[in-house]
Amino acid sequence: MANHINVFYAYPSKPESLDETITKALDELKKEVQIREAGIRFKQWNNLSITGKKIVGEIVQAIDRSDIFACDLTHRNLNVAFELGYAVGKFRRVFLSLDTTIQDASKEYKRLYTVIVGVGYAEYQNHRDLAYAFLNDHPWTTLDEHLLGDIFRRPVPRPELPTLLYVKPPLETDAVIATAEGLQGSMFSDSLFIDDPRENPSPTLDWHAKKIRLADAVLVHLLADNQEHAPSHNVKSSFVAGLAHGLGKPVLMLAHTPFDCPIDYQDLLKSHQTAQNCWNHVDKWLSQLNLPRRRSRRTAPEEARTKPGDLELRNLSIGEPVAEHEHLRLDEYFVETSAYYEALQAQTTIFVGRRGTGKTANLIALQTSLGEDKRNHVCTVKPVGYEVDGFIRVLQQNLHRAERGYLVESLWKFLIYSELASSVFNETSARPAYQTRTPDETKLVEYVETHSETLRPPFSQRLDRAVRSLIGVGSLADAEQQRARISELLHSSELRDLRDLLGRVLASRSKVAILIDNLDEPWRPGHEIEYLSDLLLGLLKVGQDITDDFERQDYWRKRVNVSVTMFIRSDIFVYVKMLAPEQDKLPIQRIVWHDEYLLLKVLDERLKHAVPKRFDARDIWQQLFPEEVVGLPTREFIVRNTLHRPRDVIYLVREAMARAVNQGRQVVTPEDFLNARQKYSQYVFNSILAEDDPRRGKLEAVLYEFAGAPREMSRSQVASRIKRSGVDESDVDFYLNLLCDVNFLGIQTTSGFSFASDEDDRRTLRSVAGTLAVEKGWGEESYSVNAAFHQVLQID
Repeated sequence: MANHINVFYAYPSKPESLDETITKALDELKKEVQIREAGIRFKQWNNLSITGKKIVGEIVQAIDRSDIFACDLTHRNLNVAFELGYAVGKFRRVFLSLDTTIQDASKEYKRLYTVIVGVGYAEYQNHRDLAYAFLNDHPWTTLDEHLLGDIFRRPVPRPELPTLLYVKPPLETDAVIATAEGLQGSMFSDSLFIDDPRENPSPTLDWHAKKIRLADAVLVHLLADNQEHAPSHNVKSSFVAGLAHGLGKPVLMLAHTPFDCPIDYQDLLKSHQTAQNCWNHVDKWLSQLNLPRRRSRRTAPEEARTKPGDLELRNLSIGEPVAEHEHLRLDEYFVETSAYYEALQAQTTIFVGRRGTGKTANLIALQTSLGEDKRNHVCTVKPVGYEVDGFIRVLQQNLHRAERGYLVESLWKFLIYSELASSVFNETSARPAYQTRTPDETKLVEYVETHSETLRPPFSQRLDRAVRSLIGVGSLADAEQQRARISELLHSSELRDLRDLLGRVLASRSKVAILIDNLDEPWRPGHEIEYLSDLLLGLLKVGQDITDDFERQDYWRKRVNVSVTMFIRSDIFVYVKMLAPEQDKLPIQRIVWHDEYLLLKVLDERLKHAVPKRFDARDIWQQLFPEEVVGLPTREFIVRNTLHRPRDVIYLVREAMARAVNQGRQVVTPEDFLNARQKYSQYVFNSILAEDDPRRGKLEAVLYEFAGAPREMSRSQVASRIKRSGVDESDVDFYLNLLCDVNFLGIQTTSGFSFASDEDDRRTLRSVAGTLAVEKGWGEESYSVNAAFHQVLQID
């Protein structure tokens, strides 16, 4: 043991009573014999000599010199979050404290820190409690128990491509869109990790640490002090920035104004007022990065490689729960379903599914499979972000019904044709100089360059310009004038030219696949769904029109085998379908995971592709995983305690494996699964909060009313808890339906409790449950809380 053990204590400067309590506790500790014998020395953040110095440098040096980093998380504070992240990145033993006399302090800690830090804290009500908690924890005897496993100390081979982690806010502001679009066009475009809270609501410490370790740099985007979600997002972002700084990565922090910048990271942060100002900061920073030289051949990340000998848990990786983070490897272990095979063959397909069910995984798999054949051309339409308010203003104009439909369809046709032209232009321009262009390709390239202002900007910019140009069309009284003006503004004459040129260039291709995703992403409950449904219905119609158009061949156009595949969330699609005149003819492929075998096959395929070929999935489960967890076969435990979605089972198993590795074990234990279940339960709780209607905004309060509830409840008991959260009587059924839609509640049937696969299925199940309740004398329909939420809500 060293002569001295240094403890650095960080906490907010306000309230002053906090400093008083911690100071008294440390004074008490200094008198203790075991503290003196251990040579423990305490330093509080406000004891640092910072006059005339940069405080961030002094704080960092103090943490560097410490053996134990202690911090108080009773009150939300960005400085402390950054310092905690830095200390974790420096592999310091951590001691966390929380004053439980402060109302909601425990709830705040759980919401902000449980998933990302994943450890408990010392509770206290006064300075004596705090001193006793430190003595009882005796952290000086376990200095090697840092939150990051030893695997993070080892060097990792550089990925072949420059890699960046972008911590993205949950709001699609102009600055966020500009940043994301700029990064997509930068040197990091093919190896960009995006921490998107909408897709990955509760990323763990292990997830962030792995991404930071692989990244060349980290970009963290905070929200303005007055923006929605700022408190929670900025705490997480500050922690991640500190973690990256501790792990030695270049970090740039961005913040919308107004933003009161914490003193800890003033030198790392650039504030911005406009989207252009924001991107200028990023662009300058990117140009100044000193990137290491890359390997000449592709090298898989360390966690994706294994030794040729026996199975080793620390070398085993099952990949990411979120498909966007797996686009380079997903084709290795993608599980093909009937819906996938149908989409490969069909001319028009609409994939419908909830978040996490695999829409993006199917898109990536189709993109990869079709793109591997050089006779095909794949055009992916996946805008980074856009605003729907402009759409609504346009459709609310005084338009004749027929002209509104014409406007919507013309808009989509313009956007998709221009995107296809842009993708062919990019493919042709990227060829080596020795591959000469055909005369038709040269004509297309020249045409796109001539009309670059219309055809070359990113999708969201073209859409925004088109929408803004259409404002005022409704003031034209005559329907014919409206149609002529729409045609002029949406460049109908150019579309004819593009159809001609694209036909000449693409006629020889076996297939031209247009894949459309993310168009429903900015839409939230509470938007004017009638207009947005019109918009999506127009897209569905245009998809068929485009394939029909390219099927035709005459004196001015050539036939092209074009397919259009769209990916839409089921909660949005339920409204669109109601407006469709012939619902039964919609080419829908629903993504559901009723088959537990197929769901577990997702895990098996990922495990098999992470080990030498001589091992099969059964070998891996037998050698590295426990036979049972709390009396259940392990695979059954996984299925019972998660929502039936690929990302959920992957998340749970990843967390169990990560904990085992961090604890230095060679196999996963039942305790690792129980710890992972706790983290997963918080993760899935956070993930469904995004499904709330922002006009009502009561889902989180509703969920907390089920804390400690019985597993099974009648409808009246469920309704009573919903109303206790402050929900109006008129909204009770909305929230009951929502709880069923997100699979928080199962609905009683004759064979037990069933979880709805989509909104239509929920309607059917509730109707049947009501009928059965009468016929079988149950009194009223009954519901059961999904086991996935039992841990976070402490349901026995």
